[in-house]
Parts: sequence; structure tokens; C-alpha cells
Amino acid sequence: MITGSCLCGQVRFEIDDELRSARYCHCSNCRKFSGTSPAAWAMANAKKMKLSSQDMAGSFDSGRGIRRFCQTCGSPVWFESKEFPDIVGIPLGVLDSGVVPQPAMHLWTTSKPEWCVIHDGLPKLERGPDA
Repeated sequence: MITGSCLCGQVRFEIDDELRSARYCHCSNCRKFSGTSPAAWAMANAKKMKLSSQDMAGSFDSGRGIRRFCQTCGSPVWFESKEFPDIVGIPLGVLDSGVVPQPAMHLWTTSKPEWCVIHDGLPKLERGPDA
């Protein structure tokens, strides 16, 4: 069981499954949503995610999907893809317990800001894995 929550604790969720495809994303949407670069994410099965307070989660349509955040503290809590509705993207920083995979790649490196320097040996994709 993996648990996660926002900064103030108003939005909480559980995932009864393992996280997959952990990665660092440098795209402008993820940078703006997370407030940093890179943003660390992993994917989860949407049907295995149980929300304890969805009414506190606000939403913003960023084009390719819905970015969910806490309406009280503003913390990003998950991403709902329009293209892959059975998968949710989970920002690794909001996870409280459970097994969290280490990110295995960098995505959208062509969008990273100049001040962000990649120091690890992970694969670097100029775009997303499906591009």
C-alpha cells in the first residue's frame, strides 16, 4: 500500500498497487505545476487509487490532462491523462509511505531551463517516451 497527501493533509490517497515508470520530467507544464525542475513522477493504475477527500482537490486542464491540487495549500497531488485514462501520474514528493521507485530517466530535456544541470547518468530523452 502506498499513501500520499498534500502539504496540509486535506487531500489524501492510497494506491493498492506498485508505482511504475518513475522519471524526471523537465517539460514546462511539470515545471510550473511542481515549482521546480525536474519534477519527479511515477505512474499508477487509476483503478487502484482510493481518494479520501476528493472534494478538496481542485483541477486544472493543462491540455493533455487534468492536474489535481489541494484547494487549501496548493500542493500538486496527481495528474489524470486524457490520452491514458487508466493511468494517473503521481508526483513523488507527495508520497508518505510505501515503496517508491527511483526515477530511471529524464524526459523533455529540450525544455529544461539553463540553470538545471543533469548530473546523473540516467537516459535523457529530448521529448517524452511516446514522442
